[in-house]
Amino acid sequence: MSDLDQALRCLATLPAPSELATIDDAVLAGLAASRREAAAGSRLMGFAAALALVVGVAGGGLAGGEPATAQPISPFAPDNPLAPSTLLDVHP
Repeated sequence: MSDLDQALRCLATLPAPSELATIDDAVLAGLAASRREAAAGSRLMGFAAALALVVGVAGGGLAGGEPATAQPISPFAPDNPLAPSTLLDVHP
């Protein structure tokens, strides 16, 4: 017989601890606390989303100024800023 079998047989002969009679209350109290924390977490997540929305709208409204407008660019214009001749030109 192996040591594990012998240890399990010895364990089987021992009486059950008396604390096992009250373990149900502790487990159910832990589950209730876990549910309360989960509910509070979802409320907090909703509050954070609402705050992010308010901050985003306020930040967008306070940006002010004129929006940038794109200038038409022609590939054949002499002053094309993306032409290789201007990109390779050394500016002091």
